Amino acid sequence: MPTFPVRPLRQWVALLALFSLISVFFAGCSSDKAKNQAKESAARFWQDKAYPGKSFDVQVIEAEKADGGTWRVRGIVDGETRVGTFNPETETFAEGYYSLAHERSKRIAELEQEVKYWKEKAEGLDKEVFKLKVELQGKGK
Repeated sequence: MPTFPVRPLRQWVALLALFSLISVFFAGCSSDKAKNQAKESAARFWQDKAYPGKSFDVQVIEAEKADGGTWRVRGIVDGETRVGTFNPETETFAEGYYSLAHERSKRIAELEQEVKYWKEKAEGLDKEVFKLKVELQGKGK
């Protein structure tokens, strides 16, 4: 039966352990890179697309790994908690439908205010037209 020298076997085990430590280290680094990429993408999205020209305070709180290799990112935008997902394969960030529904209700409220303004303006013009008609009728007699 062949016998293996003990010393080379120990060296191989040590070398294998060293390679496994290095691979764990680099895997951790790539995970941190993806996490930072997810946070940066979320911040860019919330500043540029969610509130164009309106967001003043965007804070990305955390990014954690979710199902399917995506990252779930949580942040606070102008005092409101927001959640979205980042896909590192396509490098895209998407936010849930509830936030878009909130944006829709906000836009509806803005439009209601605009309608109120234009109704008041139209009523004012109607009154002015009525006054001019009365004035015109008085001059015609």
